[in-house]
Amino acid sequence: VLQSSSLHSSSQQGFQYSRAILVENELFLSELRAFARAKAAAGYSQEELQETFAFLLFDKEEEAQRVCQSGLRVNSSNISTL
Repeated sequence: VLQSSSLHSSSQQGFQYSRAILVENELFLSELRAFARAKAAAGYSQEELQETFAFLLFDKEEEAQRVCQSGLRVNSSNISTL
């Protein structure tokens, strides 16, 4: 899934992953559901409400653990590699 999710096909072989972890935080999922309900009620289309995924690349496992615990908010981090 990671290899096939590259934005550019030339990037597909440029990374080697040692481990990928799916994080599901119930508090964050609850916030996401409430956000989606509000957007749907405001008239957003199903296409606009469709979930998409991104992958973050961390230099250190501790950085990933911190994001998993506290979340990642717009303009709240110096993480810049998706």
